[in-house]
Order: sequence, then C-alpha cells, then structure tokens
Amino acid sequence: MSTLHLSIPRSALTCLLAVLFSFTVNAQLPGQLPVNLKAFKARAESNNKVKVFWTTEYEKDNGYFDIERSSDGVNFTSVGRIPGVNNNGILTDYYFYDNHSMKGISFYRLKQVDVDSKYSYSPIERVRNWETENSFDVYPNPATAGIFKINLLKPVSDKVDIQVFDQNGRLQLKQQIVNSNTVSIDHHLPAGVYSIKLNDKDFTETKKLVVQ
Repeated sequence: MSTLHLSIPRSALTCLLAVLFSFTVNAQLPGQLPVNLKAFKARAESNNKVKVFWTTEYEKDNGYFDIERSSDGVNFTSVGRIPGVNNNGILTDYYFYDNHSMKGISFYRLKQVDVDSKYSYSPIERVRNWETENSFDVYPNPATAGIFKINLLKPVSDKVDIQVFDQNGRLQLKQQIVNSNTVSIDHHLPAGVYSIKLNDKDFTETKKLVVQ
C-alpha cells in the first residue's frame, strides 16, 4: 500500500494555522453571553409595587432583558421586557417597576437574551410585600453554620442596627443595614437558638433564629 504525502508550502501553512488559531480564540463558548451583569436587585416600593433594577458593565449584541416573577422561586413568568442598550465597556443602569406585584413573598430574576436568541438567567431576588405587621424576615431559618439573610419588610429612613444574642443574652454580633433592604450574615455561629434584634428610630423588633 502506498502512502500519499501532501506538501504544503510553509507560508500557506502559517496562514492556515493563524486562521485556525484566530477562530479558536474568538469563538464563543456554548452558553457564554456577551453581557457582564454587575448587579441585580429587587425591592418592594409600596404595597403593590416592586422595583427591579440592575447594572451591566459590558454589553455586545444584547437583545433584551425579560423580567420574570415567581411565587415559589421555581416557576417563573415574564412581567416585562427592556431592550439592551449595548454600551460596550460602560456601566449601564436599568430599572423596571412591577406595578401589580404579588402579596406576600415573591421572587424575581432576569432572563438576558442576545441577538442570536441565546440566553442566561441572573441570580434570584426574594421580595416580601410591605403589607405585613412584621418589620423584618430572617431566612433560611433554621440556618446552617450561622449563614443567613435579613430582609427588611418596611421602609426605613436611615440605618438599622442588627444585634444577635445567644440564649444567655450575650451579644454575638453587631452590624448595620445602610441603604439596603437585605443583608447577608456570615458569622459562623455555633449551633443553638439566637435572638435577632433590629432597632431603628421607628421600630424595634426581635425574632428567633435556629442555627443547626
């Protein structure tokens, strides 16, 4: 059996390798989208209005954003659509008002769709309607390793002091919420039962937290 040897000039081979390398570097990976989402938030503005807002720091070929809402954090439906601005390398702020928000707890996320119909989802934001007697919510409860979130359920004017006490009344943590309705606590508290006290000039409220 004879073997066929194909001779390619070195200059042509160099050009071919350059083209292949360029394609490999610039090819878009499966699932990769040309939008860098810097921040995404949702918060209750009133008893029936939720503000959804987000910031991108890079966009290219961004088609639009679908704002999606859910009652259980699993099954989502679209409640609005915002077209992409496509400001490459420039911080861009977006916002959307859900004027017919759900009562109680709801969940929001973004579905970003590019011009080629590829899409991805943002992290999920949890929102609780202000129509409640409670001033704040603690979740998950029970918590694991002292990692939990505090969500303000009512509007506040300025700063809110957070204090965490153990069963013997000893102060384990002191922190503030400033210009935010949600704060993440990662304090690695030992397993046990704790009291979470929030204090503002307009309210003082305490809730129990179980750490497993």
